[in-house]
Amino acid sequence: MVYYLFTGLIEDDEMNNLEDVFQVICVGLAIATFLLNTVRGVKAIEVCKECLIFVNNVVPKKKEEQFVKFVRFAFYGTIFMAYCLISDYTNAIKYGEQLLDIYQERGKTGEDEGNLLIKLAKMYEKQFKYVEAGKVYEKAIKIMKEIGHRRGEALAYAKLGIMFSSLCEYDKAKEHLGKALTIAIEIGDREGEASCYGNLGTVFISLREYQKAKECIEKELTFNIEIGDRKGEATNFANLGTIFLYRGEYDKAKEYLEKALAITIEIDDRAKEASCYGILGTVFLSLSEYGKAKEYFEKARAIRIEISDKEGEATDFANLGTIFLSRGEYEKAEEYLEKALANTIEIRDRAGEATCYGKLGTVFLTLAEYDKAREYVEKALAIKIEIGDRKGVAVNFESLGNIFKSRGEYNKAKEYLEKALAITIEIGDRAGEASCCGSLGTVFRLLGEFGKAEEYLKKALAIRIEIGDKEGEAKDFMNLGSIFQSRGEYDKAKEYLEKALAIAIKIGNKLAEATCYGNLGALFLSLGECGKAQEYTEKALAIRIKIGDKKGEAADYGNLGAIFQSLGQSYRIS
Repeated sequence: MVYYLFTGLIEDDEMNNLEDVFQVICVGLAIATFLLNTVRGVKAIEVCKECLIFVNNVVPKKKEEQFVKFVRFAFYGTIFMAYCLISDYTNAIKYGEQLLDIYQERGKTGEDEGNLLIKLAKMYEKQFKYVEAGKVYEKAIKIMKEIGHRRGEALAYAKLGIMFSSLCEYDKAKEHLGKALTIAIEIGDREGEASCYGNLGTVFISLREYQKAKECIEKELTFNIEIGDRKGEATNFANLGTIFLYRGEYDKAKEYLEKALAITIEIDDRAKEASCYGILGTVFLSLSEYGKAKEYFEKARAIRIEISDKEGEATDFANLGTIFLSRGEYEKAEEYLEKALANTIEIRDRAGEATCYGKLGTVFLTLAEYDKAREYVEKALAIKIEIGDRKGVAVNFESLGNIFKSRGEYNKAKEYLEKALAITIEIGDRAGEASCCGSLGTVFRLLGEFGKAEEYLKKALAIRIEIGDKEGEAKDFMNLGSIFQSRGEYDKAKEYLEKALAIAIKIGNKLAEATCYGNLGALFLSLGECGKAQEYTEKALAIRIKIGDKKGEAADYGNLGAIFQSLGQSYRIS
């Protein structure tokens, strides 16, 4: 069919010449397509470009315009897909736009053009050009509507909704995903319907609306099981595991993640297998089981290296850095975060680069190197502003607020935390809002404004309870306990600290449990109950030693020293 399409454009006396050219083109295109399908994008591009040079050199000039349009269309399409494959987004956009020009020259609007627009919009997203991406998605929607292609229209709405979700514009994300879902249900597209539910689930996870997220993800999971989609099944088991992780239900998180992991091993999906190991590592990190967390992060990293996933490898380095930070091994934390940073810079992952700068800022804040901490967080903030990540901007404003709080510059701290809070409210980030309210509460406590401190911490606590964030709930009870202790309301302080302790024990967060014991020890010391103070502080110390928290261990030894000093005794480290 294609043969006659070409030969119908030329005169008989040139038939033999063009037949030879066409045969070469067909062979070249077949080779390029094979290379593309076997994930050898660079080689596919080389073949396509050589074929284009060949055509330009051998096709008679008077026939060039008619003939080369078809050749360019075929090869530019392959080149575009190859650049997408190798993540060269600049060249993908260049060839994608040239393909669009060819479509316009042909004067035909159709499904292929709509699909190309959707792919091109994704390339703009990869370069953080969200305004351009949004415009291209809207063009795709318009074309799909014009030709009555409802499935394509739903796909474009869904992709645009996913983009808005990544920008933390959750209302717009829900609106567009809702439109996609409506169309999918209307046309009986079960696969599209399930996909929309899954994407809405991830939006609700970001909004910390875990019950809604669970309902949506379970709907997609039911469809995955129904059609035997093992890869989709694994993805949704992992998503459910992530929900339970965020809710502090670590046993359930492990159960679902292990189900996901088993499927990924069964179907030999190495990328998803690495992802499961990474999330399981985060579960063990939350449980302060640093040895197991390290084991799982290392397993994830080994696979990432094997499959040349630089972005995933950077995540694993960052996670390993977080372990060392939690254990007070700051040099190692810095070393691994620098490795993660180097990877993100190499692959031009601006969002990942910003995350690494932010984590390095946390390391230097913990070391009380406030100027360095501020320098790194400001680097992260600049990138987040550049790429339009509003949620990330809020996180960095909060980090700067905490740096100024640690330096005793409470008014500046308040200024940055209020900026962060305003953004979290604007974008509907309830977890971020709770975190900012909690940080503001501690600032007001340090300023001696206990009424305001209590007000903000209770706001934070109400949100944590609403969204099911048990770890955050324990933190807010602890901070409220500290306020009541500062005000001399020791019974209330004890009540709130014991609530925090009960939650920490229930969810299995050993670090939070140790902190609660330590705070209760300090409370009993204030009350002159040295026996109880010693008992609770030694409980805290035992946990710190077990989990390898060197910084906390040193603080507990210092507190025990103060207890024995008040008894007129000396405390010796055994």
